[in-house]
Amino acid sequence: MSIISKLLTKTDIEKGLLISFGVFPVPFEGGRFFNITAIDETGKAWDFRCFFLQSEGIVSIGWLQFLIGKDVRAGDMVFLHRKSMDGGDGSTVKIEVKRKIRLLGQDIWAVLH
Repeated sequence: MSIISKLLTKTDIEKGLLISFGVFPVPFEGGRFFNITAIDETGKAWDFRCFFLQSEGIVSIGWLQFLIGKDVRAGDMVFLHRKSMDGGDGSTVKIEVKRKIRLLGQDIWAVLH
């Protein structure tokens, strides 16, 4: 089940991923910071330090390393999915990035590895 999908912008790539975090738990009353562990398609865990900015949140620390490790670019789509095996607090998700490519005259979204 996809909980977040976003077409990445230049700002997302250069500064941090700005998305709505209403689906993630707040660690404590009035908390501004929390962590997300994202598992990619290879099984590698990526730790993202996040903070709230009004009603939205920014994934900051760890995000840029993920972008470099996956060769993610503006125009790619990022998806965060709930992990069905996650019995914890919901802070572990599956992350997937897709890039639009043209194949035999058709646009398709291919998963980045």
